[in-house]
Amino acid sequence: MVSSLLVEALSSPTDALLSFYDTYDHEALNEFPKAVTKHFSDIFRTEEAFLEIPPLMPSVPMSSYRDRALVRFRALVQDTSPSPEVYLSKLRDGKCGGWGMTDTSQCDGDDNDFDYNDLRDCVILWAISVPGETEWYQAVSNEELPTQTACQHVESLRPHKYPIPRDTHYGVQIKMYGNCGNDIPKTADVLNFVGILTSEPQVLHADSDESLVVPTLHVLFIREHRLDILTAPKDPIQSHLREELLDWIANEALGGDRDAAEWILLACVARVQSRTRSLNPPSLTLAHFPSSTSSPPALPALTHVLSLLLPLHVTLPLSLDLLNSVPFVPESVNEDLHSGYLQLAHGTTMLMTESGIQEGKLVERGVLSVQAIQQVISAQTLAYKFPFSEFSFPTDISFVILAQGMKSALFQTDVTLPLNSPSTSDLYKAKSDVNLPSADKLEAFRHLILSAKTGNIDVTDTISEHIQEDFVQQRKADNVMSPEDLKLAITVARLIGLTKNESTVTVEGWEHAKELNKRRKARFA
Repeated sequence: MVSSLLVEALSSPTDALLSFYDTYDHEALNEFPKAVTKHFSDIFRTEEAFLEIPPLMPSVPMSSYRDRALVRFRALVQDTSPSPEVYLSKLRDGKCGGWGMTDTSQCDGDDNDFDYNDLRDCVILWAISVPGETEWYQAVSNEELPTQTACQHVESLRPHKYPIPRDTHYGVQIKMYGNCGNDIPKTADVLNFVGILTSEPQVLHADSDESLVVPTLHVLFIREHRLDILTAPKDPIQSHLREELLDWIANEALGGDRDAAEWILLACVARVQSRTRSLNPPSLTLAHFPSSTSSPPALPALTHVLSLLLPLHVTLPLSLDLLNSVPFVPESVNEDLHSGYLQLAHGTTMLMTESGIQEGKLVERGVLSVQAIQQVISAQTLAYKFPFSEFSFPTDISFVILAQGMKSALFQTDVTLPLNSPSTSDLYKAKSDVNLPSADKLEAFRHLILSAKTGNIDVTDTISEHIQEDFVQQRKADNVMSPEDLKLAITVARLIGLTKNESTVTVEGWEHAKELNKRRKARFA
């Protein structure tokens, strides 16, 4: 049986809010925003009810949404710096204030005819469509058909606040009511904002009254977003599935190089394990990767393969012109935070190609861009620029770099692997030429990757002792393995275990990691 509260909230969220206000104890209005959050969260507490809320996404023109419609917006918090806004929690006629509702009768009388005790603060944020969200993942998240393509007529207001130039997206002014305290969303958080959609002016610069009418979402409640949203398959992940995935990646994107496919898989499922111990995702350079011979240069087939497998993926064809001219780090200009290429959601995999880097000069901005990229690769922190200071924010981005030479021309990565491919003719084939597995198999591949990326694995005392003894023996034998090598090997063993759906690192996984690294080093001989 469908709840009448659910029907009313979906059809007319404003009426639902007013009805709830009428039944609320007006002596406790300070707590009303919290009560609103609980009330609407309870109405949509089940996944089935939540998915009834229309999603706000670039594949649907903004004109398709009626004024004051209830929508959900899965978004990355881009800017938390806008000043709070003062609103009347109770209008002059005693009705509910806030959430975009105003007292129309005030236009006919004294604007100061109100009780100052009814003034409250409204937190304002700017949020954007999640950068790099792949087509299939967006479709699954919104329960839409993946064949639906992004609308090409979406006008992206304030495009400087989106990290990827010319990508279709929505930017929305977010208004949150009540005392949020320490619960205010942080920059780069990905959240599901549910609220009432309107269009309202936003002041463009702190030192002027110039404004722009932008989409505005008056938040009723917020739901956290989980990266792993796929329904678990009926059968547990089988060992052969991992082998089939590696074969598919190797054959469709890497000219048959299976070791390269495995290193890429491990890099893609890695995430920050511990910031205090600097256990960050191992970065990967795939060396000896030939450049495209077409004009303009084609994207590598690896881009298409990763976009079919990963939830968040960005390909960045590097060039000196790009590094010298395009912002890579967020920067506050007139108290307006401009975005940069590196302002991405946690869990994103960035594929950078260096074939576009030719002879030339890096200007100061280009040098700073390279330094910023290296800082994210090495430390998983990104410094936001403000007029008189910088503040570093945590990141969690996996990096795969395609380099023409023996190593990356610009960056230091944890792992460098020369490509060993008998055939390079298909390294730049078009997306339409990629041979797809069956729909069920592709979904199983995606579930394997998401499970590995969001899963946990332990290193038992027994395995820890085994690894330590093995390390000592190897040091005695050749004195080549350093503590950093040990740290990397343990990380690789953990990632191998996660991609095999194991709960603990095994001796077999440790030996697998050593052998994989041994074959990698042999390619430099």
